[in-house]
Formats: sequence, C-alpha cells, structure tokens
Amino acid sequence: MNFQVKTLETFNPFESLNHEQANTEQILDFRVIDFKLLCSSVKPAKTKTYERKDFDLFYADDFFVKNYNTIVQKFLIEIYPKTQSFPFTVKLRSNSNLTHLKASINLTENFKYYPNLKFDILQNIYKIMIKQKFLILRLDKNLFDKIDDFILSIQKSPSIKEIELEIAKGVDKIEHKSDEIIYHRDVNEECFDENINYDEGNYCKPIEKNELLFEYIYRILGKEGRNLRGEILHLNPIAFLDNPFIIKDESIYTEELEDRIKYFSANYGFLNKDHTGYCIANNLKLSQIGLKTTGSIKTNIDENINLEITNFDISDDAIKSGIVNVQASNIKVNGNVGATKLYGKNISIKGLTHAKSEIFAQDIFITTHKGTLQADTVYIKNLENGTIIAKNVFVENCMGGKIEAENIYICNLLTDNTLYPRKNLIITNNIKFKNNIVVSPLVSIENNSDTECENLKNLSLKIKSKLDDTISKMQNYYDYLIKNQIKIIKLQKTKNPNAIEMKFSNLYHDIIKKYNHLSISYKKFIKLKYQIDAKLNFLNEMVYNVKIYIKAENIGEDNFLKFYPNTNTNFELKHHINLKDYEKVLYLEKGQQVSYIKSSHNYSESDIEEIKIIFEKLEKDNS
Repeated sequence: MNFQVKTLETFNPFESLNHEQANTEQILDFRVIDFKLLCSSVKPAKTKTYERKDFDLFYADDFFVKNYNTIVQKFLIEIYPKTQSFPFTVKLRSNSNLTHLKASINLTENFKYYPNLKFDILQNIYKIMIKQKFLILRLDKNLFDKIDDFILSIQKSPSIKEIELEIAKGVDKIEHKSDEIIYHRDVNEECFDENINYDEGNYCKPIEKNELLFEYIYRILGKEGRNLRGEILHLNPIAFLDNPFIIKDESIYTEELEDRIKYFSANYGFLNKDHTGYCIANNLKLSQIGLKTTGSIKTNIDENINLEITNFDISDDAIKSGIVNVQASNIKVNGNVGATKLYGKNISIKGLTHAKSEIFAQDIFITTHKGTLQADTVYIKNLENGTIIAKNVFVENCMGGKIEAENIYICNLLTDNTLYPRKNLIITNNIKFKNNIVVSPLVSIENNSDTECENLKNLSLKIKSKLDDTISKMQNYYDYLIKNQIKIIKLQKTKNPNAIEMKFSNLYHDIIKKYNHLSISYKKFIKLKYQIDAKLNFLNEMVYNVKIYIKAENIGEDNFLKFYPNTNTNFELKHHINLKDYEKVLYLEKGQQVSYIKSSHNYSESDIEEIKIIFEKLEKDNS
C-alpha cells in the first residue's frame, strides 16, 4: 500500500519520521513547511509563542539572551515517499560554544542544475540543523541571496563545486574582566637597579612631584550569551579585588579616566601608608641611619624634606660610620654622627661629630664638632680639633680647631686654634694659649702657598699679550676695509665682474669674516682680563679690610696675629696678642712706605652686634 503524504506538527521531526517509517516499507523523507518558537521564563512566569514572521525580534542580542529561560522550536512538516537523492552534500561546522554556525555545500561529480535546487539546499540545511538540535533562528540575513548567487555562479561556471556559507550566529558570552591594581611605587619597595650603589635602599628613591604612584583599573562586568541550541552561556565566577587605595590628604591627587583612576604625588617626599591611608610625607623620623638599617638617604636638597634621627645611646651613633651618607634639605640629629657625609640646607646636630665626618650645609648647629664642615652660617657650642670653612661662624668654646670664614665670632678661644678671618674676627671672653690668627689672601686651610697668585699674574700677562695681538690684527683689518670701502661699493654695482674683480671681492668679504671673528675673541679676552685683575686686586687689598676685635679680658701666652700683605707669603707682619689689646680692634694699615699693624679703642659696638645678629636664629632654634 502506498504511503499517503502526511502533514503534522512536531517538536522532533526525525522522531515523527521514524514513527511513520515503521508502518511502511517505502523510504520516507520530510520537508519543513514552517516552524515557530515556544518560549518560557520562570521569573516572571510567562510563556509565548512566536510565529516565523516575528523571528526578527530575536536578532536583538538582549532579547535573545535575557527574555526567556527556555526556547524550543516546533515544526510543521510534510512526510512523503522519498523518490530522489540530492546531487550535493551539506555539512555543518560550529565553534566550541555553538554560537557560530557555517555550512559547506559540495556538489557531486554528476551534478546538473535543476529548478528546485535552492529549495532543496535550504531543506537540507534545515534538516541537519534540526538533527543537531540547532534552532532555525538568527539566520544570516544574506543567506538566501548568497545561495542565489552560488546557484547563478555554477550555472555560468560548472567547474565551481563548493561553497561555505554563514548560517547563523548566537550571542557569545563576554566574561567578567577583573579589576587591576598597578603599583608604580610601593611603600616598602626595594632598589633592584643594577646601577645603584650597595648602600642605596628605598630611601634613595624619593617620590618626585607629579609622579604616577599607582593605578586602579575598573572591573568590567561581563554578559551572558546564548548559543544556537538556545542554551544560556553562563559566566565563570570571579573574585574582584576592589580599590585598595585610600588617600588620607591632598599630598596625593587623582585623575579619573574612563577605564581607570590614576594616583599622582602632589608633593616631593616619601610614600607613606598607615591605617588611615596613603600620603606623601616630607617628614621622616628614624631611630638610626646605617648600612644595615636604612642605607643612605638621598633626596633633592632643594626640596622640603625634614629628616629627624633620634638615638640617645651614647655608645652608638645616630648616623653610623661607613659608606652611608645623608642628603636632605632639613636634617635634625638627636645623637652622634659617625665617620660619614651629610649634605643639607639646615642641619642641627645635638651630639658629637666624628673626626672623619664631612658635613656640607647652608645653616648648621652642632653641639660638639670634631670633623670637617663647609657651610654658610655655623653655630657650634664646642669645636674640638674640627675644621670649618664657612661664611659666618659662631663658636662658644674652641680648642684645636681650624676656622676659615668672613665673619668669625668666638666666646672662648682655648688652645691650639688657627683662625683665617676674611673680614671680621671677634673674641669675647677668653684667649688661652698657642692660638694663631692668620690674615692672608693666599694662606688658608686648603692652601698654604702663593702659587695661586703667581698663576693669576702669569695668566693676566698672557691674556694681555693675546689682547694686544688681537687689537693689532683688528686695526690692520679695519684700515684695509676702510681703505677699500668705496672700491667694493662700485664693484657691487658691476653686472659682469672679471676674474680679478671677483678675487678682490672674495678677499674683502673674507677679511670682514676674520674681523668679526677677532671681535668675538676680543670681547672674551676683555671679560677674562677684567675678572682676573679684579681677583688680583681683591687679593692685594683683602688684608687691609680685615678687623680683629679683642674683647677677651683673660689672655694667655703664645697667641699671635699674623698679616701677609702684598700676596707674598714670605713677608709676615706679626703681633703678639696680650692684655693691652683688651677692648681694641686690630687691623693692617697701609703706610707710605710699608704696612703696619695698628690697634685702636675707636670702634662701634653696633658693628659687633650686627655680626652677632647673624647667629641669633640658629641659637634660638636649637636652644
């Protein structure tokens, strides 16, 4: 008995086909006439059926993914006796998530075009999709046109045997992207640069102003997807970090971008963190500085950094000896300083400095100094065999010291001191024994010969010789240029000058260049000679401008004032300081024939007070 064509609705066309096939010996097949979607959701509970004409709604990703928990397809099929095999094969290929579906269509060797080819290709695609449980949904909008183009092309060119088509696309899931934390600087970072010195730790890398400290990159929340079987593609769980950066004050500012927030330093200093948050601190308090503890501290002295080291253990140094050194704008040491180097603007040391210590400062206070010091203004309670080169120096008790400065103020000049005043020396209370006051433009702590002056004199003579030679050459060139000025003006108006005229023109312009070059050299020589002559004049006149004020009532033996005039260290004028010099000012007077040391009671106390005022702030700040 022949099978009667049957039309029916089913969720599973292949199951329905098998059911009918069991009742007949004829080979059956089916074709898809129509299909629809049955959709349902739990929260809120709802169901809805979508006809084929409404399928365009599902091209919207959010509608496809979010609107329903389940999507199933119901088909209207026609089951009929199979009478032919198709002259092509269709294979489907998808990605792992089943969100992208492609079809490969291969024509058989004996393929011949026939009118229903497009319908049969579509039916085969639909049936394979149904068999592999893909929804016939979100089909490529150009699918039908591409099949038409393929059919047209094989009619024109029979050699074309295959094509790959985009069939449908689901919605890929987008995984959560975790937030990120980037530390450009960290509180406890170490220095691992291969070029740094052994002593350099994290205190050698202060934060620069406007430096990028860290970044917090915002999390990006993902989106669930849905594959072409209607299955929801759930997101993998992820642990977010959250922003750890709590800023405690305006020393750190932020820049908010679309994807992140950046943190910058508003000040120069050190990155600090406590229970209230992060900040840039310019105050650094330590119990000790040493190779095993902090390493060197190296900051920009022009930036406002306050460093305080406190160690009252008299058996241990606050700043230990060794290769470690300290560089900071403001340094306060409550304790002793070992054999090391200190650099700062304002330094206060309430303790003892080692004999091998080297200190460089603008303003400095030291309780007891035994090392080497270079500064602008100095206040020292006790100088014990230490060396000072400065502009202004105040010492309460001075023993075995060497001081070179413009203004020196000493309360008690004890024993074995050598002083090199450049403008004023004031001694107020006591002068004990074996002290030397040396007034010389050449002799100093670092220099004890007249070599510098001789070198300056020789250099001045050499420059004068070069200057004279330059002036002579410039005059010759100038005379030549003036003499030939009219001739060159006429030549410039000539349209076609001959070879001799061209040679003359080139020579004239070459001499102009030489004259201009010599003019530049002349200016340099004049400036240099002025500077050297000014220096020589200062050296010659310096000794006559130095005043020594003796206000000490107690004066011991072997205390000498020595003047070396005329930039000659072999010529010495010496005065033995004694009790008769009390309340006198001593200075070198330039006589008609020779210079001599003069003393006088005639001086102004205000001159001394003006010098003492220089040190008042240092004394007050450290009292």
